[in-house]
Amino acid sequence: MVIGDVRTALKNALDTIDGLRCYDVFPDSLSPPAAIVGMPTQIIFDTTLMRSNDTAVFPIRILVGKATDASAQRRLDVYLQGSGSSSVKEVLETASPGSDYNVLRVLSAQGMGVYDYNGVGYLGVEFTVEVVG
Repeated sequence: MVIGDVRTALKNALDTIDGLRCYDVFPDSLSPPAAIVGMPTQIIFDTTLMRSNDTAVFPIRILVGKATDASAQRRLDVYLQGSGSSSVKEVLETASPGSDYNVLRVLSAQGMGVYDYNGVGYLGVEFTVEVVG
């Protein structure tokens, strides 16, 4: 599994959500709604049969608007749904992995609240995504 290729594959899958601006590197600035695929928080080597597969856990942060924007919560709700064309879970779990990984599972969405990005407080959430490849 090539970590940079997996980040790009996750970004490309999220790009299919209408209106969501997606990044596989941390941008200098952003215009919400935005998804940022972060570096893995954990890599577990040799999860199956010696060197067959590794498992990586990626954070994906969704930032929807300034924390003071009253409509930001409604925008965030759409990405938190378990299914639908704007569901982060459904979009990622139904994307074709190609040669970048074998299995993907969205484990959780947590930390709904305000995230600082370049000095601006954005309402957001962080998804935890497990990838095996």
